Amino acid sequence: MVEFRCILQIRRIDMNNKNLKLWGALVLFSLIGQVAWTVENMYLNVFIYKIFHATASDISFMVAASAITAALTTILIGALSDKVGKRKVFICGGYILWGISILAFSFIRLEYLEPLVGSTITAATLGVQLVIAVDCLMTFLGSSANDAAFNAWLTESGDESNRGKLEGVNAMMPVLSILVVFGGFMSFNLDLMESWITIFLIIGITVMSIGVLGIFLIEDHVETNTEISYWHNVCYSFTKEAITQNPLLYLVIAAFAVFGIAIQVYMPYLILYYEQTLQMTNYTLILAPAIIIASIATVGYGKLYDMLGFQTSIKPSLLMLIVGCSILYLCTSIVWVFIGSLLMMCGYLCSMAVFGAMMRSHIPVEKSGQFQGVRIIGQVLIPGVVGPWIGSFVLRNAEVIVNNDGTTSFLPSSDLFLVTVIITVIVLLCTKYIEEYIRNANYTLTSMGQEEIQDNDILWNEYPRPQLKRNNWKNLNGIWDLNGTKIRVPFPPQSALSLYQHKVKDTLTYTHHFDLSKQLDQERILLHFGAVDQIAEVYVNDALVGKHEGGYLPFTLDITECVKYDHKNTLVVKAIDTLSTDYPYGKQTKARGGMWYTPVSGIWKSVWLEQVPTTYIRNIKITPDLQGIQLEVDIEGNYTELKASITLPDGSIYTQSIQKRDYILLEGLWINEESYVPRLWTLQDPYLYTMKIVCDNDEIETYFGLRTVEIKEYKGKQRVCLNGEPIFLHGILDQGYYCDGIFLPSEEKEFERDILRMKELGLNLLRKHIKIEPECFYYYCDLHGMLVMQDHVNSGKYNFLRDTALPTIGIKNLPEGKKKDCKQQRFFTQHMLDTQAHLYNHPCIISYTVFNEAWGQFDSNAMYRLAKENDPTRIYDATSGWFAKGENDFDSEHIYFKSIPLSPKERPLLLSEFGGYTYLAEGHVFAKYSHYGYGVSETKEELQGKISDTYRTMVIPFIKEGLCGSIYTQLSDVEDEINGLYTYDRKVCKVDQEEMCKLRHEMDIIVEEIKGEEHEREN
Repeated sequence: MVEFRCILQIRRIDMNNKNLKLWGALVLFSLIGQVAWTVENMYLNVFIYKIFHATASDISFMVAASAITAALTTILIGALSDKVGKRKVFICGGYILWGISILAFSFIRLEYLEPLVGSTITAATLGVQLVIAVDCLMTFLGSSANDAAFNAWLTESGDESNRGKLEGVNAMMPVLSILVVFGGFMSFNLDLMESWITIFLIIGITVMSIGVLGIFLIEDHVETNTEISYWHNVCYSFTKEAITQNPLLYLVIAAFAVFGIAIQVYMPYLILYYEQTLQMTNYTLILAPAIIIASIATVGYGKLYDMLGFQTSIKPSLLMLIVGCSILYLCTSIVWVFIGSLLMMCGYLCSMAVFGAMMRSHIPVEKSGQFQGVRIIGQVLIPGVVGPWIGSFVLRNAEVIVNNDGTTSFLPSSDLFLVTVIITVIVLLCTKYIEEYIRNANYTLTSMGQEEIQDNDILWNEYPRPQLKRNNWKNLNGIWDLNGTKIRVPFPPQSALSLYQHKVKDTLTYTHHFDLSKQLDQERILLHFGAVDQIAEVYVNDALVGKHEGGYLPFTLDITECVKYDHKNTLVVKAIDTLSTDYPYGKQTKARGGMWYTPVSGIWKSVWLEQVPTTYIRNIKITPDLQGIQLEVDIEGNYTELKASITLPDGSIYTQSIQKRDYILLEGLWINEESYVPRLWTLQDPYLYTMKIVCDNDEIETYFGLRTVEIKEYKGKQRVCLNGEPIFLHGILDQGYYCDGIFLPSEEKEFERDILRMKELGLNLLRKHIKIEPECFYYYCDLHGMLVMQDHVNSGKYNFLRDTALPTIGIKNLPEGKKKDCKQQRFFTQHMLDTQAHLYNHPCIISYTVFNEAWGQFDSNAMYRLAKENDPTRIYDATSGWFAKGENDFDSEHIYFKSIPLSPKERPLLLSEFGGYTYLAEGHVFAKYSHYGYGVSETKEELQGKISDTYRTMVIPFIKEGLCGSIYTQLSDVEDEINGLYTYDRKVCKVDQEEMCKLRHEMDIIVEEIKGEEHEREN
């Protein structure tokens, strides 16, 4: 064991050294390289403008020539470095030669040229031409070292866990280099050639020195490839094969090219605009703070990309650029120019980081050098040629001033920023298309159940309501007609199991035919719907029989007057689903991605008929304690006799005549000459009593469990107690999504399999996340002793910045919405009460979440009180995650991206979401390109290590201190999310069962210690 620890420590030291070298090489090579590029891209323009009085066309031509050189060089050298299998020699040798080429600029002087050509104007023209020529040489060497070799090396050195951070730092370097250059150049008079000579000497020698230092920092990752020809490497990224195998990469490069054009419209003229047009001689005092802030923002934005992906992170950065350039176009005061410059720089650099990371994520690592050419075409060539040309076209009529020596100079105008805004809007449209492409690029997954299903099979055949079961019923699930084509009910039309293969519209019209035989003693016909999303109108034989709003709860219609016996009946359901935020919608969204999922529409739970007597039982309400139950029976019509029969564990039956509201005491019953001791519902023994209730000619079967849930003090801490004993809620977030049925698995038993899978991993609670399941799910939880924390389904509008971004960085107590008389709040309130009534009888449900992460949150204190008053038998998390406003049964925290010590307070502390670590199981992922989660793992072992470390550092040590539960994210992968313990198709368990059970055992030991210490204190 000691030897193993020593080896592990040596490996960690080795990894730390490698990481230090990686980050050291990144910072030094990227920063100094960008310093050289800043001088070339921004100050070489100033150099030929001030020393040789270049025109806008001269500057445009120089930028274009440099861009063409950079592109060709990167294509040729990138492929060559792949062929040779060595990046180091190209990087280090290239930097040394690059520095030498920079020194050459110091010899291009008017004092040398004028004697050769005879006039100042001709000498200036020749000087411009020589600078352009040397610039092309410098670009060739710099592109070889930096654009081709260094960028390929950086791609090979990163992985999914750090690529966004690497790219964030890398993308920050252009701005930092501007800061370095600005700061250094402030001490120079750029109107004097002597200043430029000093600058070129400093930059050239520094670049050469970094090349030498790289010999000790750079480590090669590629191997020599002798099987593929050099020209195949050169041409590969332009072949049909490369494009068809990497379509998303080329779409991103195309969008990046348009973005680069927008930047290059103004960037070559930016300093000249500040200095000459706005007459800001100390423009660095404005730009320097903006650059510092933008640099910091860029590093953070790289992390945001790692966490949230391309779709979520690109829009805000582009909008910042648009707003910043709009301000620079409209305003000239110092304050507004600073604000505009800050937003422009933040938008520019953050967008660069996102585009760069996205490209690197989709460049095949083994062919990274071959793809640097097409990358540079999109990133440098097209922007470098088209952008400055557009800029020079915009400036064709710019104001001209005459210099003292008779030459002329132009003044850049703010129209450059207006054109940038227009082009950036086009980039936004491009990213919208990319988002659609990513969203629709999915693999087809099938569950084990789906593989055995035939197209005409009728699924979901079990009685849908185990808490109120009758024998005389008719299942209407099966093949229906939807908008003129077939659909398998109850699956939503967006799902594969529905068999519906058309675009799902906002309005859906279902048609189904059924026959009905009249029973002599059954006089009423009830039509039941488990759920229809969002609004349903129901017609039977052309007669409107009812309307229902809300897509998650069941409803029942009496259709007795409309049906025909022994004839064909026609049932029509018109469903309207616009995903209106006035109604609960959960995690459904039309533009799915990240943590938001494919929507469901129309019928998505079972449909069935019942024939009942005129007097029948509509509903029951069972409130258990540890001795018996309080039973309330809701009856339609006048009855003469009501009785309940309970089957006891030994098989004997206890029958009692009851009132509509009555208490049935089980404790102390004289059974087989013994006083009966009730058998409680516990996690280890979740015993369910079966009960029949007879009301005249109507009979239903139900069940119940004897248990209590409360919060009480144990060993000086408030703790959650089941049947009076403290428990630790070792939970998992359960989204309830399935790869083939979306909201439904292929069969009811798959719910049971999910529950048993989690029990096998040691978990004792499912947090059913903002979705209400078919009742069979809760029955299986009752049956197997799986606790449930049920979320109420959110409505209202979602704001990413307010509801997710700011709380994630620690701003967790913003104001909530105020209570007002609007449909969204009225409907949510009633839906909350109806949900609690619907699920009241299930012993597995011990807790409700009212609001999750502020989604649709309003007046949470009042809503907590209302929920608690409506069902005082459960405990409540009023504000899960953040935006806590005072009244709650828990202190509820969501913690992602990090492990931090917890601080339990007076109330029980609930870690209501955490973890979410990702592992991509090849062949079992849904999304082809977009993967979402928190912290990448390359292997199952690495994933399990992260999970175990998090439990042992952030959960287990704090149980004694008052932590009452933890809910890991999540049960399974869902669409883009790959942070499940199981894959989306449930075919692969991504964690180690034995290790997960060890974690549970460690928790149980602590809970038993708490119980023992409390019992000792009482004695």
